[in-house]
Amino acid sequence: MKIKVKLYTILEKYAKGKVLENNTIILQKDTTIQGLSHYLNIPDNIGIVFLVNDSLQDKEYRLHERDGVKIFSFIGGG
Repeated sequence: MKIKVKLYTILEKYAKGKVLENNTIILQKDTTIQGLSHYLNIPDNIGIVFLVNDSLQDKEYRLHERDGVKIFSFIGGG
């Protein structure tokens, strides 16, 4: 299935070589957000937020054809 993925801030480096033009990525049917995260090799210890079609979703959410996924990292400051 094809989905659109956009990674922000320090996460952009995980898209290289995996995300095609127009921010498209091809995954197996019924892939979860956690499966997408593993496919992109995003470490589990990074605090991240997933928006699917502009709605906050947890890692167990199953993606669907043409979903739009935005991935943000928590940024700390002080």
